[in-house]
Amino acid sequence: MKAALLALLLAFGGGQGLSRPQSAPDAFEATFALDQRVAGIAHRLATGNLGLCADRAFLPGFSIHDLSQYDSANRAEAIRRFGLDAGPAVLATAPGGPAERGGLQRGDVLLSLDGRSLPRVQTLPRQGSFDRMARLLDTLEEAFADGRASFAVRRAGAPLELTVIADEGCASRFELMPGSRLNARADGRYVQVTSAIATYVRDDDELASVLAHEFAHNVLRHRLRLDAADVERGILGNFGRNARRIRETEVEADRLSVYLMERAGFDPGAAVRFWSRFGRRGLNFLGSATHPNWRRRIVLLQTEIAAIARARAAGETPSPGFVSLPLPPRN
Repeated sequence: MKAALLALLLAFGGGQGLSRPQSAPDAFEATFALDQRVAGIAHRLATGNLGLCADRAFLPGFSIHDLSQYDSANRAEAIRRFGLDAGPAVLATAPGGPAERGGLQRGDVLLSLDGRSLPRVQTLPRQGSFDRMARLLDTLEEAFADGRASFAVRRAGAPLELTVIADEGCASRFELMPGSRLNARADGRYVQVTSAIATYVRDDDELASVLAHEFAHNVLRHRLRLDAADVERGILGNFGRNARRIRETEVEADRLSVYLMERAGFDPGAAVRFWSRFGRRGLNFLGSATHPNWRRRIVLLQTEIAAIARARAAGETPSPGFVSLPLPPRN
């Protein structure tokens, strides 16, 4: 939850690029800076690759936070700073995206959506929870099903009416998650990256490479494919047929990731730079039963980057020849 992310930033000084211990207000700002980066990169990846995904949605280009995400020790500060007792608030907007074009700003408290009031927080558990947030995201998605939604917001204590016209993009939700492990994951609907890895990367192109790899899993529907093949994950995923099938999806995600990056205007070479540094850390040096080692991953990436360069030189749009995209629409 957001409170855990604040605690991490307080403990570790916000990671690379923050050279002094952070006070609580600075920790809040550090989390928002990370959320802003993820929101902007995510929107570019999702809208820049519309031609490669059949699972589409109208994307408003902003993220929200809610009082229910904060633990009891941080709720008073969240209310004081953001007014979250009145409803969820805008956490970050994609630069140049629909929300920004529609006038929505970070800090706006969302009061109603298409004329319907958003429920205020009632009883809260002691620890933060994502349950209410998941329902709010579903509500936002439903409101934008026709490509637009009207908002009543509170900004600096004053009411304001706004309309946001969404961009069409690939249907994935991107999230920054608190965590001290350098990790990222995808489950078919969400792409999640930990705060630790978001502060480890050296620039937005490297962060895009991490997000694009996980996004590729969703575009290729890897979770559904593995489920349909009865592939076990967890401990059993490291052996035999299970490991082989999971490894196949990891190779595909690596290869597709650089196409997703390039089409969204990011430097695909950042994926090589990231793995050249990250791959030398700990167990990543050797790889695993389910993942190629970092040297093999770099070779795969470089091969596809060269194919992209050849296509551009020939005046063609680079297309991943190893897989036919977009996949058929879901039933």
